Amino acid sequence: MGTTWCKGYQARVLALFLAFLLVATFIPAGGVEGAGTLLKTGNYYYKPAPNGGNSPDKGATGLVSSTNGVLFDGLTTTYAGWMGSATSQGTVQVVFDLLKDYPLESINVVLNSPNSFWGFKEFTVKYRPEAVTDYYYIAAKHIRTPGITSTSPSSTWNYSVNIPMSNKTARFIVIDIKRPHAFQHIPLAEVQIYKGTGQEGENPGPGLTVEQMALELKKDALMVDKYGQWVYETWEGKVTSDAQLQQEYTDEATLLSNVSLNPSKYDQYGGIKNGGKYTNTGYFRLQQIDNKWWFVTPDGYKFILKGVDATSIWEWGYGTPLKKADGTPKQVFEELPDPVAYAPAYVNDSNGERVSFVIANVMRKYGSDFESKWEDITKKRLIDWGFNAFSKWTKPHHVTFPYIHVLQDPAGLKRIQWTYDVFDPQNESIIETALSTQLQQGKTDKWLIGYTYDNEAGWTTDIVKEILTYNSTSPAKGAFVDFLAPRYNNDITAVNQLLGTSAESFAALKNTSIIITKVPAVDVSEYIKLASKTYFSTIRSIIKKYDTNHLFLGASVVPTWRTSLDWDSAAMEFVDAFSVDNYTNSADWISRYETYGKPLLNLEYTFSTNNRGLSPVNAATSVGSIADRGLAFKAFVESQTTHPLFVGSGYFSYYDQAVTGRKDGENFNIGLLNQQDQPYTDMVNIMKIVNAGLENVHANDDIPPVTTDDAPSGWKNTDVTVTLTAADNESGVIKTVYSVNEAPFMEGSSMTLTENGIHTINYYSADMSNNEETVKTVEVKIDKTPPQLAYTGDTSVYPYEQLQLSVDALDSLSGLAVISATWDGTPLILPAIIEASDITIGDHILRVEAQDAAGNRIELEMKIKVVIDIGHMEEWLQFAYDNDMITNDGIYQSLQAHASTIKDTIDEPQPTKSKIDAMSNQILSQAGKSINYEFAEKLLAGLKMLEERYL
Repeated sequence: MGTTWCKGYQARVLALFLAFLLVATFIPAGGVEGAGTLLKTGNYYYKPAPNGGNSPDKGATGLVSSTNGVLFDGLTTTYAGWMGSATSQGTVQVVFDLLKDYPLESINVVLNSPNSFWGFKEFTVKYRPEAVTDYYYIAAKHIRTPGITSTSPSSTWNYSVNIPMSNKTARFIVIDIKRPHAFQHIPLAEVQIYKGTGQEGENPGPGLTVEQMALELKKDALMVDKYGQWVYETWEGKVTSDAQLQQEYTDEATLLSNVSLNPSKYDQYGGIKNGGKYTNTGYFRLQQIDNKWWFVTPDGYKFILKGVDATSIWEWGYGTPLKKADGTPKQVFEELPDPVAYAPAYVNDSNGERVSFVIANVMRKYGSDFESKWEDITKKRLIDWGFNAFSKWTKPHHVTFPYIHVLQDPAGLKRIQWTYDVFDPQNESIIETALSTQLQQGKTDKWLIGYTYDNEAGWTTDIVKEILTYNSTSPAKGAFVDFLAPRYNNDITAVNQLLGTSAESFAALKNTSIIITKVPAVDVSEYIKLASKTYFSTIRSIIKKYDTNHLFLGASVVPTWRTSLDWDSAAMEFVDAFSVDNYTNSADWISRYETYGKPLLNLEYTFSTNNRGLSPVNAATSVGSIADRGLAFKAFVESQTTHPLFVGSGYFSYYDQAVTGRKDGENFNIGLLNQQDQPYTDMVNIMKIVNAGLENVHANDDIPPVTTDDAPSGWKNTDVTVTLTAADNESGVIKTVYSVNEAPFMEGSSMTLTENGIHTINYYSADMSNNEETVKTVEVKIDKTPPQLAYTGDTSVYPYEQLQLSVDALDSLSGLAVISATWDGTPLILPAIIEASDITIGDHILRVEAQDAAGNRIELEMKIKVVIDIGHMEEWLQFAYDNDMITNDGIYQSLQAHASTIKDTIDEPQPTKSKIDAMSNQILSQAGKSINYEFAEKLLAGLKMLEERYL
């Protein structure tokens, strides 16, 4: 790997792109024509040649002229077709040579299907102008929209995609169409190329030959930038610098700084403590509890596997090949990581020569000691997101977590298609030699849950069909004959008649090719079961020979691919749990195995989108957005976990695959994170909630939590803090939410209310099994404002007048609770009237206190004056005489005379003083006689007031 793989390569790409721009810029304007014209020019070439559809395209191995080929005939009823079969290629291609550069407005691709056997998974449209010779640009990558179906045989499955080209210049166009599986037929009905506005190429080179067109199909298209990101799309958070990655690390490390496994809820292995404690053997085991299967941790607590697959940055499948099959460099990279600075990102091993953008980006992000920092944050991520195990494939080197170890079938076994000859007597020795060290190393590891063996490789009738064509050198063929003979009483004649063979003996039959359709289905079925028992019993025996502490968890078969129910069912007696890999959105697969009663695991599943240059795994697991991936996870995982046989799953995988694909072409959007080490937040936030409740989903907790509040009753005159306390004896509380005064619900368990008024709090809690209690309501009444008091009675009266005392009291919130009054210290009930006979001359104090229902108090003090002046003395004396306070008429007349004299001399201080004294002496002499004693005191007080006022 030289420097041309790095910045020099980018420079070359840039130079070519600039050359393209120069060509497009300097063509004379005379080549410009109107937009929207349908082009029917040049030739096109297929690889492989269509073996279906209409002439002249069907079977065409040479160039097809656009003037008479079916792709340009304007008819959607004619087409080129590729028939699916066991040996059909996964991708078909067609390249168009328009004979010169054209500005293109759009390309419309029509892929109408006559029935449900026709279709495609995805297609990519690439283009290049004549000046850019080494590689293509991608105009569009389209994933077939799932769900286009019909039940009518005569109907069509019409499908067309319009690709805007925005006047990009192109002479050559390539369309790659992929199958979802080998047996899918692919149709291509029309390719409509519309010319845009701009300059056409002048002095073009000659039309390409067949050989040259074939070479065009081998050219790559530019796909990713220096970080491994799709160059044809932008999105929020797309990495543009190393500094961005480093800041993201700082931010996430801060966010996760306090994350650890909650010891009050989980044991050290992730077993849930609120489910009770069971026998602790020191290793993971399986136990049926209340008719439901569970893992039990080494410490004795129930455990549901919530695993993630391929969690290591060193996972080979995260890398992408550097070279094409012919050994030439792939030209899909805008810039590759420097092979010196990022040497760990480059690998050349049994999985090919490749580069890993995951490793390069982790190095950029975490800097020195990158692996240790990455491992620390990875463990915190998984704990935070609710995952509890490494379920399959590679795992970080130094992270302690429960895990499953995959025992790979060794290379020295005799292969039969995707599997091997289980009857070979050399198998046990070969497998034991390959696995013994691993088993001995794992024997005392308490974090090891158990083992799976091999991967996705059961037996079907296809395997038996091939075996039956073998000769006696095949142990499997010999085992079949040895199996069949006693079933027919070792009668070779009967067997020959059954099979349509003419073998002289069973030994000879082992050298005779047998047609599988001649073999009764029951015999094929029982033979597959025998093979399964041989396979699984051998592996169990080897595991238990070296490690009696750990579980045998099966072989991760795909329920409907490369296995059969015969194979699966016969495995059950030899495994502790039966594992599958099942990329589906339905948990119905469990019903296939219900009758056997074994604990079940799904160790590979995922959900994906087709954004950012990545592809979905299949239609069943394809969703529309990142958040939809989380919602699909929720529906699927919870559905599986409700089943009493189900004990856990492994999400595939930690990272996305490379946009540029791994060695087998897979480039799936399957990760919890992208290859830039950025979590898919909208997805993992949903997973976090789901994972937190899976143990309770499995326990079938259907009782909601109970939440109480400590809200005070009645009115309060201070801020009020209300605390909500939720309890759940089953799965535990996952959240408490509340709403104040019809505001949106928010999560929390405490609120402080400060404003006056009647506040309505609605609240409820949910548990980890998604049970929600009925909304509860409580009122909190706050009144911090004291009542209002306003005096409305008399403030000054003459002693012969009636005195009215009254107060207006008001409290608009909690209302008046208490109001009290005193008159000169004596309790008084308001409103009150004090008769003239009961009042005395001078100042009097009215005190009023009020308290509202919240306890707010207010006090009002009023000074009430009882006064007399010389102008009203006569009226006072008249009042007293009329009310028998003066009983002698002569005394009354004398007092009136004194009053008149005082009035007349009021401006003469000395005469007035003498007159007042004279009147006082008369009052004193008559007090208790002609003048009521109490009134006499009042008169004397009145005269004293006159003296003080006037003298």
